[in-house]
Amino acid sequence: MSASDQHLRVLIVEDSEDDTLLLVQALRRGGYVPDWLRVDSEALLRTALETREWDIVFCDYVMPAFGAVRAVRMIREGGYDLPIIVVSGAVGEEEAVESLRFGAGDYLPKNNLRRLIPVVQRELREAANRQEQQLREAKNRQSEEALRAVAEQELTRIKMAVEFASDAIAVMDESGASVYHNRAFEELLGCNPAQLNAAGGARGLFVHQQVADEAFEAIAKMGSWAGNAYLAGPTRKPIQLFLRANVARDAVGKVVTTTLVCTDLREQRRAQGKIEEQAALLDHAQDAIIVHDLTGRVTYWNKSARRVFGWSVAEAESQRVQDFLYRDGEQFDAAMEHLLRHGAWTGELTQRHKEGQEVLVEGRWALVRDEFGDPRSVLSINTDITEKKMLEAQFLRAQRMESIGTLAGGIAHDLNNVLGPIIMAVDLFKLKMVDPRDLELLETVAVSAQRGAEMVKQVLSFARGIEGQRALIRPLQLLKELQRIARDTFPKSIIAQVSAPEETWNVLGDYTQLHQVLLNLCVNARDAMPQGGRLQLSAANVHIDPHFAAMHPDARPGAYVVLEVADTGTGIMPDIVEKIFEPFFTTKAIGTGTGLGLSTTLAITRSHGGFINVESAPGHGTKFRVHLPADLEQNELQAGERHEEFPRGHGECVLIIDDEASVRSITSQTLEAFGYRVITAADGAEGIARFAQHSKDIAAVLTDMMMPVMDGGATIRALTRLNPAVKIIAASGLTAKAAEAEAAGEGVKFFLPKPFTASTLLIALRDLLRTAD
Repeated sequence: MSASDQHLRVLIVEDSEDDTLLLVQALRRGGYVPDWLRVDSEALLRTALETREWDIVFCDYVMPAFGAVRAVRMIREGGYDLPIIVVSGAVGEEEAVESLRFGAGDYLPKNNLRRLIPVVQRELREAANRQEQQLREAKNRQSEEALRAVAEQELTRIKMAVEFASDAIAVMDESGASVYHNRAFEELLGCNPAQLNAAGGARGLFVHQQVADEAFEAIAKMGSWAGNAYLAGPTRKPIQLFLRANVARDAVGKVVTTTLVCTDLREQRRAQGKIEEQAALLDHAQDAIIVHDLTGRVTYWNKSARRVFGWSVAEAESQRVQDFLYRDGEQFDAAMEHLLRHGAWTGELTQRHKEGQEVLVEGRWALVRDEFGDPRSVLSINTDITEKKMLEAQFLRAQRMESIGTLAGGIAHDLNNVLGPIIMAVDLFKLKMVDPRDLELLETVAVSAQRGAEMVKQVLSFARGIEGQRALIRPLQLLKELQRIARDTFPKSIIAQVSAPEETWNVLGDYTQLHQVLLNLCVNARDAMPQGGRLQLSAANVHIDPHFAAMHPDARPGAYVVLEVADTGTGIMPDIVEKIFEPFFTTKAIGTGTGLGLSTTLAITRSHGGFINVESAPGHGTKFRVHLPADLEQNELQAGERHEEFPRGHGECVLIIDDEASVRSITSQTLEAFGYRVITAADGAEGIARFAQHSKDIAAVLTDMMMPVMDGGATIRALTRLNPAVKIIAASGLTAKAAEAEAAGEGVKFFLPKPFTASTLLIALRDLLRTAD
């Protein structure tokens, strides 16, 4: 869900106006238009909740009057189902857990709001899902109440029918004289027992004597008869009835009585009309409603059942549900066992669509009993929750990726501080050395350091999706490069083919990263074809409509280029497909795979605004489809001016703030070697003191973004307050810190991703000092 220009009603429980404004600014940068109110007491919070509606609440953990725990309790005890995010400058693990335990959705440190927008989007999305679920449950309850009402009406009608004997029943002795007939018989045919005997008994009521003869002949021979016949009493018009006759014999086989049961077909037709009317009501339900007998044979199948499962009424009726709705009958048998024991069952079932795909439903089964209380049939109401479960799985996977991203960020920060001094020192040594062997040794060191830096970028790319320089890329050129690599390095038993029309749209992206995406997929395809096979690389133009985008959380409507990597290898098992993008998950032997390839592939694709689909079946190969937004304007991006020289300074003073001694040392030596004066500080607090002491001499400040005591953002804000015109270069191993540095103050003109080279630093300083004050 995009936050672009989305209005947001924000209630902020905070005693600091400055922190409130920073939070509002962060929301605006994320694309929201906040309508906000700050409160700092219980009374103001209660008034705000009672007088206005809010979309989200932010709470400071510790305030003079009251804290987040009390605020969260007030909101939850008041019955307000609002997303709550705790934002504090001093929150620890125990405090965060306490906030979550009392009902907060998440917590964020004030000095690190990089997760603010994703957390807000997630909390708003979960709140919307809860509201939707409540509406769905209310509709389900209404549907179930309607069904129960219909069922109760039906049971009442059956009881009334039994109590008042709606069928006309007469009992005759061996001579054919009436010995008993019920009130319904007298009312239907208009004759009492005396009148019936005077008319010749039951035989005399038949309008057509031929039918009477056939009926009584069958009764005499077979002991029973059933069929339609017209009967008429002495004072009534002929009516068509359905007759069932059975004889009772004594011990020696002599007929003692004959029982005649007459059903008025007119009433049956009226009842049928009512049943059809009730069925029409059930057809309007959104859930799949099925009635089947105790053996599983379908007796009722509404229209929503056809929509959910694909089978028509004619195809489903008289079939056993366990034969066509289930891949195996274990789930059905277990549910039936519970139903017969307790009279009701509720749970999730994996069922099957007519086209073969799985359908996950939430089933609510009720046991229907006959007039004697014996189980007769099963009424099942099934809600399709397939899409809901898919979204839940994708959300959990995103949470796992976020956790890995946090870990990777910490590792990357430390590694970049190790590699930075090596890379800059190489540049200095190259200027001083002339011996070819020494220069060759330096080149080896430089290559190794750069390789380490690229490895760090790869870790960050799968964890958070780092961004490099973007340019217009022709997919066909990219695929042909991969084809050349496959031909040169893959076994000759693997045939690599390229299929892409010349009119394939261009994409805007980082060529190196997209090359890595396809190379990872090609390597996996190679490993899946140990005996050889065909590797098909193709590209195509597609337009994604809103319906397709709604089914894929990472997709947006619009034009895309689909890069497909297909193999004819062993395929992927269904239970593994959902895990292949998880970091460090691999099916390869120990030492042959890290489990980072597909994680990196997914992260890079998402950083380009795209998404990936996978199709695979064991023994039938695998297809990966990488969807990337197309650039339809076909505008060639102008490559930025490249500077390979080492521009020199002219005695300007530069303040270096970094907590790593090695980084401070090599950066100082580099700047001094090229004509700058240097002042250093080991953290933000010391940097502020040095700047205040030498503010007239300092021309520029180079500060790290991740430091103890006072981080880069706080340092930049403090420097800006001391001198609004200060010129600052921010640096960090995490590219996400660029936005944080920009938000901290207008004095930040450049951001350098660590590790940076001496040339990059010198060019940035030159350009910074050229800018007008």
